[in-house]
Parts: sequence; structure tokens; C-alpha cells
Amino acid sequence: MSEKLTPMMEQYQNIKNKYEDAILLFRLGDFYEAFFEDAKLLSEATQIVLTSRNGYPMAGVPYHSLDQYLKKLIDAGYKIAICDQIEEASKSKKLVKREVTRIITPGTIIEENLLNSEVNNYILLASFLNDQYILVAADISTGDMGIASSEDSEDISDIINKLNPSQLILQENLKEQRKYIVPANSDIFTEYLEDWNFAYSSSVEYIKSFYDIVSPDFLELSKEEIIALGALFKYLEGTHLDVLKHLNYPRSLMGTDSMYIDSDTIENLSLFPSRKKGSLYSSIKATLTSMGSRKLKEWLLNPLNDRKKIEKRLDYVEALFHDGDILNNIRSCLKEVYDIERIVSRLATGKAIPRDLHSLRKTLQILPEITEQLSSMSVFDEIVSNFPDTLEELSLLENGVMENPSSVVGSGEVVEYGFNKELDELRELLNNSKKCLKEFEREEKRKSGINNLKVKYNKVFGYFVEVPKGQTDRVPDYYTRKQTLVNAERYITPEIKEFEEKVLGATERIEDLERAIFNNLCDELNKSLKKFKQISELLSELDVYQSNAYIARRSKYCRPLFTKERNMYLKNSKHPVVENFVSDFVSNDIYFDKENSFYILTGPNMSGKSTFIRQVALNVIMAQMGSFVPAEDAVMPVYDRVFTRIGARDDLAGGVSTFLVEMMETATILSKATENSLVVLDEVGRGTSTFDGISIAWAVSEYIYEAIGCHTVFATHFTELTELSSMYENINNLTIKVAERNGEIIFLHKLKAGVASRSHGIEVARLAGIPELVLERASEILKVIVKTSAIDKTVKVLSTDELTKIKKKKKRKMHRDQTTLFDNQ
Repeated sequence: MSEKLTPMMEQYQNIKNKYEDAILLFRLGDFYEAFFEDAKLLSEATQIVLTSRNGYPMAGVPYHSLDQYLKKLIDAGYKIAICDQIEEASKSKKLVKREVTRIITPGTIIEENLLNSEVNNYILLASFLNDQYILVAADISTGDMGIASSEDSEDISDIINKLNPSQLILQENLKEQRKYIVPANSDIFTEYLEDWNFAYSSSVEYIKSFYDIVSPDFLELSKEEIIALGALFKYLEGTHLDVLKHLNYPRSLMGTDSMYIDSDTIENLSLFPSRKKGSLYSSIKATLTSMGSRKLKEWLLNPLNDRKKIEKRLDYVEALFHDGDILNNIRSCLKEVYDIERIVSRLATGKAIPRDLHSLRKTLQILPEITEQLSSMSVFDEIVSNFPDTLEELSLLENGVMENPSSVVGSGEVVEYGFNKELDELRELLNNSKKCLKEFEREEKRKSGINNLKVKYNKVFGYFVEVPKGQTDRVPDYYTRKQTLVNAERYITPEIKEFEEKVLGATERIEDLERAIFNNLCDELNKSLKKFKQISELLSELDVYQSNAYIARRSKYCRPLFTKERNMYLKNSKHPVVENFVSDFVSNDIYFDKENSFYILTGPNMSGKSTFIRQVALNVIMAQMGSFVPAEDAVMPVYDRVFTRIGARDDLAGGVSTFLVEMMETATILSKATENSLVVLDEVGRGTSTFDGISIAWAVSEYIYEAIGCHTVFATHFTELTELSSMYENINNLTIKVAERNGEIIFLHKLKAGVASRSHGIEVARLAGIPELVLERASEILKVIVKTSAIDKTVKVLSTDELTKIKKKKKRKMHRDQTTLFDNQ
């Protein structure tokens, strides 16, 4: 590197000093360049060539293909600062002014081709203020906002896991607690904000500015929540994104209007795609728009717990379920709908491109057909009436934007012909320029007699006449020599110079004029952002309704009936995911009431215990999110929460063993379940010694039955637990039918009342290919252990005093939790 930097490099270095934590992309002509260490990082992440300039590293990417390189940088975990020229080089006699116009991080992306269309892109801010953990969530690409507060860091951690953000901002005082808030193996892009960013007065001002309101009081947030929300807005302002026009008011992320499903349950039930085969989301997804796909995920994460709201959703689904013609017509229409939810964000932030306006136009054009289809069913009257009138906006788009616009504003191929007279005249001039040049070329050939004379153009010399060397003696006097080549001479004429000035002036004017017209179009459309957001919400919900109806028709699902009683009945229910992979899936029944509130399910491995308890939980979640369910008949109460404890998992990176994970998940259930919850358990206590495991499983079962009293299915290999049914009148035993033929076991996957005769573990080991010699020895050992290790079944039923004490402790804890939730809201 040279000792003294050039003026341009001094300008670069001064700007870089302000953004040391980001890769600075510095606009130079048609390229964004990076220098020094940034150049090395850019080269490594994008596999572009690393060069040098005056001895220091340099790498650059073309400005017109910036997005594809941004994606690679974001995926590699970098923060990027975009530095643009803020004045035209031709108008500046000195060094062109440059400033950072955008900071791009994983959580502030709004560009369509950098986002996953089916997934929200959340940026989260977590803070710790006055003994309260506060979490603020924002999806800049859609405008969604949420907020939560809790005294328990586990609640915040759970929400982070559920939302799966691309970026996390932590108050600096949480740096030491990060491992308790974020999974140890998480690769979430994380930044820290110093405590001074969390000031009440400045937060109030940021909130008032972003939402354009007089006071944040009507948001009904606590002082701590206002501070955290303002801190996030302050961070967003620093990214140079104008987000105030489209961000929604924050909703509660721990509200009481939806069923509580923790992140462990989400993973245990495979609600969403992972490395495992199949997910509920994938199995019931027949949405046709990106907005609908995101809405389906949102509803699965937050099933309703209000019976009237659930029934309303089911009414819409049922109407479409029974009218296949309208359903198919709606589906055809939705295929023409674009992601206007994210188009709104780009309009609001000044980042809209011609394709966005074209997509908005197409969507508005299909709306009348959608409302016409819905109008034929009275159940949709309210939805139809909520679609706003967009005739003016559609007229503006149809008249102002071409059917297939260019991606480059200023090319003359974006604004529709007839929209601006001056632009039309300039484009006509350019369109005729080739014709004029051909005519000029023919005339010059005639006048000069030089038949191989050519009229050409390049960026350096503009328009010129090219004459072969052997013909130069015939060049007219009014030709002026411009350039000498090996085989030709180039000339200009007064006429061609005049033509060039006219054409180049028209090109420049078209670029400026079309850009101005496009910006004005965007400004006009910005006045209708609320309309577009309302339309996107209605269309996304409609997409989920039709998806639920389509899946229900295809898979022969039934509409669930909700009852105010605490009774639940599933007749011939199936697993909505597994049935897609098994041709002869065996359906089963389950029934809960006062006399049947707790089931202990025993049976051998591979018999279907885990599948059954999962399908019970999945049927409930599907029903409360507004879907038909995979059953012949379904009656159920509205559950406030669904909990699962299934399978063996560890967190070795976090220093947590399989058994500890199992106990932590169980502890969460015992702490947060209520009498109106559904709990499904699988193999609690299997991660430790047999006697310890049975003891824990027994005590957990008693606590759930006596202190909580919720509907529970407990699948286990501990047949000792079935003794509980003889001790407590509402605990019942279920098992899976198994047939033995010619020494082989056959899993029938059908439930029946009773207890498994044995676990058939050795038979399953034989199916897995364990050597016969090992199996024979295992059988011998099993006979000895069964005789010598039988548990003395003399466990006593809890006394009345013990039961009363347990229930009081549980009620006190639930009251504290509810009071805290109420205070936070």
C-alpha cells in the first residue's frame, strides 16, 4: 500500500471508519468496490477475483448484479454498508460526493430475491430492564410487529426458537446470558447495543416518529416495552430504511387469544420442515400465494382459543369444502395473486422496482373475479365488503406501467405509452433514430460515391462515419477527421453532430423523465398503503381457507365440533403426516371425559404408540387453527395449551444430556399446564436407571392427574405405571394389539383397553438384524431379571392432605403466572 492515499481513497477510508463492523461496498462507476480487508472478505465469500490497486487489495462487483452478491454475503453472516454516489459525476468538477445509503443485515432485507417467500424474516431485540426480559420482533419485509415481556428468560428463549429470526439484537447487559436465551449451536446473526440506547425519553420520540402518533400511550405498553421498542426503531433508523409507513402496531407475542405451544412441542410434533421426513405444514399446505403460506405458518404457531373465532374460520372452510367449482375458481384466481404484502414494504421504503408495480397491477386486476366468486356464498359477505375500492389505483397502474416493464427505470421501457406526451416524443425520436441513420448512410453513399461507407456509434466517440483507407481520397470537404484506424478513417459531419446531440440529449432526458415519472407513481401508490395491506391480509387468509378446504376434500377430513364441556372424542383418527407415507394406515379412537381424563398407553416398540399420541395433539392443533381434521368424527373442547414430551434429544454443545433435556421439558409441562390443557408424554424417565425412571414417571403422572387435572396420554414401556389405574378411578389403560404367528410378531397398530403383556424388545431387535446368538443370550438374561427385579407393588395412594397441599401449590403458582401476564399486558 502506498504511504499517501489518493483523495478518492481518503474519502473511502473516512467513510469506512464510521462503519468498521460492516463490509463497505464503495460505488465507482459501474462497480461497487471493496478495499483492504473488506476486499479479502468479499472475494472469499463470493468467489470473485481479488486484485490490487496501488498495492492494496481490491475486489468489486457490477452494480446491476449487486443482489446476487449480497445474498452470498448475508448467507456468510456479514453486515454490508452500501456507499453510493449522491451526485452525478458529470456535474461535479471535484471529487464526487458519496455517502452510505443503506446498511443491510439479515434482518433488514426487503429485496424479493434475497428472501424466502414462504417464511417471515424477523429481526428481534431482547433487553433486560427492571428485572423484566423484553422481546421486540419485527419483519421489515411485511410490517409485522410483536412484543413480549416476562420475568423468566425461558419464555423469551422459547419465543426466539418459535420465530426463528435471521437477526438478534441484544442489550449489552445480556451478553453473559446469551447462552440461556439462544441455543448454543445457533448461528443467528447477533449484535449488541450499549445500555445508553435504552432510554425512555428518546424511545418515546422514536415511537412517535415511526408511527406518526402524538403519544405511545394508546399502544398500552409498559415503560420497559416502550424503551425496548424505541431502541429497535433507533437501530432501524441507522440502517437508512424509511420503515415508518408500513410497520404495524405491535401485537402481543404472549397473548391470551391463542393456544400456547412451546418450541419443544413444535419440534416434537414436527409442525414445520426439518431434517426429519415430513411435517404437518408440508402435509396440509395447498396455499397458492407466498402471503398465504406465511399466514398458514402463523396460524399453526398460534391456534385460536376462542370458540367463536374458530367456528368462523371453519364456516369459511366448510363453504368452500362443499362447493368444488367455486373452490377451483378461487384457486385459479389466487394463482394470479402476487406477494403484495412485501411489495407494500418496498413501496414504503422507496425500494420498489418496476416488477413490483406490474405485480400489484395484476393482483388488483384479479380482485373483481375473486369477490364475484365469493359473493355467491353469503358466509363470505363480510370478507367481500372488507375489500377496499382500488379503481383509481388500478387505473394509475394500467395507464402508467407497461405490461412487461424493463427492470431498469430510465430505459424508456417502464412507463406506458400515452401516459406522458414528452416521454412519448423522446422515445419516438429514439425509435426512429436507426431509421434516420440508415437514411443518412444511404444519402452519404450517394453523395460521396463511397459504397462501403458506414455510419457507426460507440460510447467513446459517439456517432461517426467510417471510410475504408482506400476510399479516403473521395471524402467530401465537410467531413472532419475524428480517428485513424489501421484499415479505416473515422469522420464526423455537422449533420451527424447535430443528430448525436439530439439523440444523446433524448436518451439522457428519457432517463431523467422516466425515473421522475416512476417515482411519482410510487408516491401516489404510497397514499394507498393501508388499502394494499388490507387486501394482502384478506387474500392471505382466503388462501389458507381454500387450502384447508382443498386438503379436507382430498384427504376426506371432517369438520370438528367444539363443545363447552370438557369432553373430547376422535373417531377413526389418523396422523395427518404419516398417513401420506403409509398406504394402509390404521385409524384409532380416543375419548376424554370426567371418567377418562388420563390414559397410560403401553405396547412394544414400533407398535405405533408415538404416532398415536402425536396424532391426538395434531388433530387438536389443526382444529383450533381452523382446519378440518383427519378423522371420521371429531368433538373437542377448546384447549388453552398443548404440551408434548417425546423422544430422546440432547444439547451437547450446551452441556445438557439427554436425560436432563427430558427432565427440563417435563418440568415446563408441570409448571405451565392447566386443567384445560392437553398433554401427551412419551417415555418419561427412560433416560436414567429403571427404578429411578419408574419412580419419576409415577410421580409425574400423579402430579398431572391430581394437581393439574388435564387431558393426558402417557405412552410408556413401564408397565408398572398401569397400576395407577387401580389406584385412581379416572386413569385408564390402553395398549396396542400385537399378534404372534410362527414365532414372529405382527404389529396391528390398533388400540384396545388393557396392558401390554410384554415389550417384545428382543423380537424388535431380531427385526433390526441383531445376531441370533446375542438374542438367545438376551432371552436368558431377561428371564433372570424378571424373576429377581420385580417391583413390589405397594405404592400408596396420596393422602387427602397431600393432595390438598399439591393442588394449593399448583393453584398459587398458576395465579402468580396469570397475574404477571395480566400486568404485562
